[in-house]
Amino acid sequence: MYQSVIFDIDGTLLNSDQAILMAFQKALLEETGQEHSIEMLTSFMGMTSVNSLTKLGVPDVAQANAKILQYLRRFFHLMGLYSGIEDMLQQLKKKNVHMGIVTSKTREEFTTDFLPLGINDFFSCVVCADDTSKHKPEAEPLLKYMELTGVNPAKSVYIGDTLYDQQCADAAKIDFALALWGAKQPKITVAKHYLNHPDEILRIMY
Repeated sequence: MYQSVIFDIDGTLLNSDQAILMAFQKALLEETGQEHSIEMLTSFMGMTSVNSLTKLGVPDVAQANAKILQYLRRFFHLMGLYSGIEDMLQQLKKKNVHMGIVTSKTREEFTTDFLPLGINDFFSCVVCADDTSKHKPEAEPLLKYMELTGVNPAKSVYIGDTLYDQQCADAAKIDFALALWGAKQPKITVAKHYLNHPDEILRIMY
């Protein structure tokens, strides 16, 4: 069915939600003096850090974002690939499936959080938040990926875990598959595919 698969990172490839939410919570408490619940912050998952902080009304977004990066390094031990991810990537590689990444992480966050995992060689192209002026849920990140790679949108699927991933895919007219193993937002009701485990990605590729 598909010739290329494009992945989100957080909540899809990387089990990083706990670390991200704890880093946000700690930085927000220091910057605003208010304690934000994990449940409330979960609704911002999938957005760039800057956009999330702006929507939360943080006075000094740059300073708060720097603190989040600092705390993410402290909580790095809480991050890891979801079970089955590396095996799934190996199988897709054997079948010569084109693989890439579109993420709301900045290039710095990508370098810090993702590169140490040692799986970057599976991906032909990575689009980070720095690479576009507009971000999820806008179409631009996926459209940028199409521009850079030349892959056919009609033969591509975007796999993510948040409402913003779904909306980005819909806006770019690319099929969306929901990674249920990482999804924590209850509002995602429309997806082309619902995947319970990473190995189910292999089922939808042909």
